[in-house]
Amino acid sequence: MPYSLLLFDYDGTLCDTQRAIKHSMRRTFEIMGYPTPNEALMDEAVGRGLLLPEMLLWLHAPGTPPLPAVWVDTYRAIYNTEAEELVTLFPGTEQVLAATAANNQTLVVVSNKGLPLLENSLSRFGLRHYFSLVLGDTPDRQLPLKPDPAMFTHVIQPRFSAIGPGATLMIGDTTPDLRFARNCGISSCWASYGFGLENDNLPLQPTYRISSLPELLPLLQ
Repeated sequence: MPYSLLLFDYDGTLCDTQRAIKHSMRRTFEIMGYPTPNEALMDEAVGRGLLLPEMLLWLHAPGTPPLPAVWVDTYRAIYNTEAEELVTLFPGTEQVLAATAANNQTLVVVSNKGLPLLENSLSRFGLRHYFSLVLGDTPDRQLPLKPDPAMFTHVIQPRFSAIGPGATLMIGDTTPDLRFARNCGISSCWASYGFGLENDNLPLQPTYRISSLPELLPLLQ
């Protein structure tokens, strides 16, 4: 197999979370007493792969100071209690994970999403057992998130030390995923069916481009 270690993004790659994210945005602004965010701005925030605090700040007026932590806490509570049920799998997700696992390829989720939300969603869909490791944002996080390579160099490589960067592939839909791959010195696959914009992602010259998740399988033969 050309790649023994597959790093998957979650939002916009394994799962279609756009409805859940936008629902959580609207409800957060409503609860905090602000007008509903503009739809186009929400789409752009999702497409850019912004971190949650950045995403919430993006939807405010220019010059808004950093938001209190209660905004992030409110969003995550809404997502977990109201919006998670809006999440759906992209077509072929379980088929691809089962096929790669059957090939003895090691699967890891590398996401900027909150780790409890990731674990909850993957378990709900019955996908958690496919992954040897799930990495996401936590309140006590010590390492920076994508596109910083720290999660790869400090966590993934030591855990799977027998697999070199040349046998590792990052699959994701937005620029933080592709920049992460470049910063780690590994191959990248742009999931163009996800949320990322072509004008943002193609200039990063991903190693591969797929328009559906099952298109990944021929690349792994």
